[in-house]
Amino acid sequence: MSTSTIERLNPFVQEFISDPYTHYRRYREQDPVHWGVSSNPQLQGAWYVFRYEDVMKIMEDKRFGREFIKREDAETTPVPTAYNTFLTMVSKWIVFREPPDHTRLKSLVSKAFTTRVVENLRPCVYQIADSLLDNVHARGEMDLVEEYAFRLPIMVIAMMLGADPNDHPLFRKWALALQNASASRLKPPPAIYENAEKASQEFINYFKPIITDRRANPQDDLISNLVKAADEGDKLTDEEIVATCTHLLTAGHETTVNLIAKGILALLRNPNALQLLRSHPEYMPNAIEEMIRYDTPIQMITRWAYADIEIGGQQIKRGDSVGLGGGCINNEPLRYKNPEVFDIQREDTKSCGFGGGIHYCLGSSLARAEGQIALNVLLNRLPELHLLEDNIKWANNIIFHGPKQLKVGYRKP
Repeated sequence: MSTSTIERLNPFVQEFISDPYTHYRRYREQDPVHWGVSSNPQLQGAWYVFRYEDVMKIMEDKRFGREFIKREDAETTPVPTAYNTFLTMVSKWIVFREPPDHTRLKSLVSKAFTTRVVENLRPCVYQIADSLLDNVHARGEMDLVEEYAFRLPIMVIAMMLGADPNDHPLFRKWALALQNASASRLKPPPAIYENAEKASQEFINYFKPIITDRRANPQDDLISNLVKAADEGDKLTDEEIVATCTHLLTAGHETTVNLIAKGILALLRNPNALQLLRSHPEYMPNAIEEMIRYDTPIQMITRWAYADIEIGGQQIKRGDSVGLGGGCINNEPLRYKNPEVFDIQREDTKSCGFGGGIHYCLGSSLARAEGQIALNVLLNRLPELHLLEDNIKWANNIIFHGPKQLKVGYRKP
């Protein structure tokens, strides 16, 4: 274990979640491969890695993976085995699979996120963004997270799947229940898992009839394509189709939520950048990349060690949990010039904001497009946009890191 005298890191407390970058700097400088507190109370601890070189090495190394590894001394499944419906659902998510299952599932789903498909979706995304602002425009204020950033990506995913986008309140409720129980945090109360178990069954009840219908009446949507793949022998089960739909509506949209919310927050806290972007909307694609780097939507990426490996002078044992500081390395001075500066004209914006290796986010191109469109529509339609609260309330989640709410005001039409 680590021999450093620095206190053991607990990244699941509100103090860390509210200001992760201050902590990142300390541990990167003093103990970059650190033995800290695990979210799993059965584990004695977990490794946290904070240097760019080490993190990138682990993400590309096949000796580290996402599929849980069985241990005799602790339960290491994504959720407790007592909640069987939820556990079965989560265990079939692409993000928790390794080859060959990961390869098989990702090759099928990735066809829905090609550059051509995403470009063809842009008019629909603009329409959804405009419709959401129509609902709040006359008020002069809104909760940008609840009323805009959450709704836009979940409605887009629902449309792609072939589900009814108007059912987004249900998806939101169920997705939050699953997210609250599957994200890393210390000792969730039983009610968290009970809600997730119920939501998992609700998702099954919702999608099973749609799968049956698409088998008889195929349409031009993702569910129809997944059903076709299953029926043509790609060994895709109906349970995997339901799990994939649920994954896309849960973890699959959360990155975009935080990209939109934290992107606007960065602009409002850096008025010169906001003014520059308003004057030069052609900078928007580069601005999105800088937002992903500057305040990464996914702050922590987790892996299991599949072998005994030395990283940064520390011996990581097979079965150890490893947290990779994605937000930390995207602000590393050895990697970026003046990383603490939010610069929408930055030339080197390449980051690991969407992960790396085989688990690189398959929806990254869609998330970028949604971020560009969401911010374009906001800046075009809401003059004098400003924060109504300086004290940001952060969601209790260091993996999908973002504001719980973001109250903004603007000039009424």
